[in-house]
Amino acid sequence: MPKSNISNMIEHLLDAQASKENTRRLKAPNPRIRVYLENIGWTHLFGYDMNDYFSDPALNCELQLRQKLYAFENFDDDTPITPDLLARVGHYFDMTVAGLEVEHGADGVPVIQEDHPLRQTPDLGLMPRHNFFVSGEMPRVYTLYEGLSELTEGRLNVVFPTWERGPLDMAVQFRGYDRLMMDVAERPDFVHSLLGFLTEERMRWWDTYCSEFGVTDRAGGIADDWLNVPFISPGFFEEFVLPRYLELERYHGRLTRLHSCGNKVPLQHLIRRLQTLEDYEVNHWTDLRETCQNVPPTRFLTIALLNSDILLQDESEQEAQLVEVRELCRGRRYEVVGSALMRMHADMAEDIARTQRWIALAKRVLRGE
Repeated sequence: MPKSNISNMIEHLLDAQASKENTRRLKAPNPRIRVYLENIGWTHLFGYDMNDYFSDPALNCELQLRQKLYAFENFDDDTPITPDLLARVGHYFDMTVAGLEVEHGADGVPVIQEDHPLRQTPDLGLMPRHNFFVSGEMPRVYTLYEGLSELTEGRLNVVFPTWERGPLDMAVQFRGYDRLMMDVAERPDFVHSLLGFLTEERMRWWDTYCSEFGVTDRAGGIADDWLNVPFISPGFFEEFVLPRYLELERYHGRLTRLHSCGNKVPLQHLIRRLQTLEDYEVNHWTDLRETCQNVPPTRFLTIALLNSDILLQDESEQEAQLVEVRELCRGRRYEVVGSALMRMHADMAEDIARTQRWIALAKRVLRGE
């Protein structure tokens, strides 16, 4: 795309940011209502290969701008449009920094290496320490960051991605789930050491990041998809994982979120030890009723509904689900998110229309609009 076209799109985005509609979204009352398309949704809608998106700064810039403008103009939810572009080269760049190879399909679905030497031999000597500037995908991150910065000429905020992946996810990917669980029984000291090493590597990465970019607020999130009972037990979490989270909380000063695509209900009484975690994620594997019983009412809830609930359920089912959310969360601060939307019909226009209808329904049920 010619640079002049990118400039025009930036102007369009900045106009949208200054609009009354964006002000409405920024001031939306409780509960906020949001939707977002998954990468696989955008690739179907706009027709591109995510590998090109990750590697070509001009294409990346164009598509991020198109996606922001499309979402703002087609989804009447409470998501504000912001002047930010993220220099992201994949879902798990932090895993590559730690030493794993990650490839992506054309739709962006990651394929993570399963034959790292540590999988066969439980020896931390096989885990070299990373170099912030050259390990894994870091050179590609810098290339994309610098390319986006040049293309946007200081008119937008280009965001450098940060290491968010938690030590448990990484330990499972390096060692393999079955072997890691055997390690718990046969060599628990190794499991402690592995999780500690990965936590230390994350903090070392953040030290250099903050130094390089002049960052003074180190607040960060943790993403650990293996926080999922029954794949792990509360006892395992308390002994092996929670100490690392508490260490990260002390390091970051504040935890912005704790993400997992799994059932966290049996862990919530332990997660409450993270004193700075204000936002509790409630995905469709984590029961909302039990969460409301386990989590203090002063904590914010981010309730992520299953994409098929938005795109496949009929209106009566959706309304019943939203009424339940409203009643369970009465008196709480929370938001409801139609998450990871993608193509589920032959013509994606149907998915877009269904999303628009769900937003209107959610506003009516949850806020009386």
